[in-house]
Amino acid sequence: MLMGQEIVVVANKDFPENNLTKQEIQAVFLDKKRFFGEKKVLVMNYEFNHPLRLCFEKNILQKSERSLERYWRRAYYKGKRPPKIIKSLEMLFLYFDNVTPSIGYVDLNSTVGKEVTVLYKIECGDK
Repeated sequence: MLMGQEIVVVANKDFPENNLTKQEIQAVFLDKKRFFGEKKVLVMNYEFNHPLRLCFEKNILQKSERSLERYWRRAYYKGKRPPKIIKSLEMLFLYFDNVTPSIGYVDLNSTVGKEVTVLYKIECGDK
């Protein structure tokens, strides 16, 4: 686990909001809020067992891996889809450059020199 590490929920530089609440982020990542303005948001997540994903799910979604699996199995029949799985930071930033609006999360240090909108900050730790 990433003890003491800060991760940030980020969006492309032209994202229509400049901060979101924890509840709004949960809604976006659980496909309960799909649009910002007139546009559907592209939501990105890392692969299973990625350290950032484990921190994010524990601290923001507040769901275990098993409860998320059950959630998405049920949600699938309501037409909801899980976030797009990305394999690297480069992939996330490439989507940010090409898809508006888009949202994901990264280690705080990864935002240095990048044109992104920081929406929320999370401390990874034993909470």
